[in-house]
Amino acid sequence: MASCLLFHGPGAKAAALGKVRAIGHLVAPSFGDDGLKVEEAREAVLCLLNTPLHAGVGVVLIGPVDEAQPKASDVLLKSIEEFTDGVVQPILWANDLGGVSPTIRSRCLDIWAPATGAEETDDSAVGAAWEISGCLKDRQYRNIPNAVARCKGKETLLLAALTQILSTDLDDADHRRWWLQIRPVTRYLRSSPVEIVAALLGDA
Repeated sequence: MASCLLFHGPGAKAAALGKVRAIGHLVAPSFGDDGLKVEEAREAVLCLLNTPLHAGVGVVLIGPVDEAQPKASDVLLKSIEEFTDGVVQPILWANDLGGVSPTIRSRCLDIWAPATGAEETDDSAVGAAWEISGCLKDRQYRNIPNAVARCKGKETLLLAALTQILSTDLDDADHRRWWLQIRPVTRYLRSSPVEIVAALLGDA
């Protein structure tokens, strides 16, 4: 079963738009740019209930949901949990995950989105993330601790890159399982290498 995606962090909107381009097209202009109101939420729900006119997946983009009216968040609940997979996809974004309604968060897969400036890029962290992803896929678990250790001091960047890699195919059972295992770790801006390895190898 597909899940509603919730991007959060300083690069959330850019990451959400990037995901839109990767999987389909917007069926309407984004909702909630100035704080989601009840009427806007109802319009977004109607978009999720209708089959897109164009080929491909129709995406409904909503955010920043951390600035949404409480009643507007309530309007979204059923639709972001029960939508037609492969036809429409709700994507939410927020600047601050802590400001998002707990009921919204419980129905989404949240994805940390770092700032997109040059100061937030690091080839070694991205390279390690791809290496770890390959190790997980090939079941070469013994190589993971060394790859994580090389990113000491860059754990946030490593987690951001790794979660983005895994989130590209959340319908894959393994990708989804690994994402769910590291999901709690991504809630903190600083996570130790030991915590990251423990999360990745939780049931290996």
